[in-house]
Amino acid sequence: MKKALLIGVDYVKNPKVSLRGCVNDVINIRNMLIDAYDYEADNITILRDDVMDFMHPIKSNILDQLNILANQSESLDEIWLHYSGHGSQIQNQNSKKRELVEIIIPMDYEAEGSIYDYELLEIIRKIKCRAILVFDCCHSGSICDMPWSFDFGDLTELKTLHTNTVIIENSNIYVLSGCRDSESSADSSNGLDQSVGAFTNALIESLRASHHNISVVDLYKKTCIFLYQNGYSQNPLLSSSSETPDYIIKKA
Repeated sequence: MKKALLIGVDYVKNPKVSLRGCVNDVINIRNMLIDAYDYEADNITILRDDVMDFMHPIKSNILDQLNILANQSESLDEIWLHYSGHGSQIQNQNSKKRELVEIIIPMDYEAEGSIYDYELLEIIRKIKCRAILVFDCCHSGSICDMPWSFDFGDLTELKTLHTNTVIIENSNIYVLSGCRDSESSADSSNGLDQSVGAFTNALIESLRASHHNISVVDLYKKTCIFLYQNGYSQNPLLSSSSETPDYIIKKA
């Protein structure tokens, strides 16, 4: 069994920070998962803030739903997480070095605060099955603090970096981030004239071009090339719990 958690935050009640394409991103990912990868609609949870009759992407809901998936993961074949919304970097007040940490920003961030990268890592380390985690947000390169990352920024050579010493027992966790920690992740539009995230759109188009059969590394490379060819300066990153992320995404 496969399950997905799709989080789209357009911040519709906060015009100062509102976005336009994040909910469209998760709707498009949902349709793709059902059509190409044998996900059942009842096994896809969507958090979105543009309508009342959906669970909203507030901080507690995001963390609760992530924990539910992690706790169910031993009986699952695959988890797909997609987050489209704001991301940022802030100083870690709990660190003597005042190092920067990456955060994702729920719709109720002004009252409840953001979700830190180390909070995400704590949950991810509990996942027992294969997991594909996608973050279309600014400053998302190391959002899950995986031990290995892969950079194809020059579009010629895949560079492997041992980014930290965290130990994750599950070697089948793959994180696709929309940009490096220092970068922004752009908005775009797709062939249907929808407002969408540039990275999410590039990911979907790359999967379609490969007829939904492609290794996670080649998907990452194709997504980088698609963004470059369409005039975007952001540099996505692939990171993983494994030094050799050789999983092949296959159409059902």
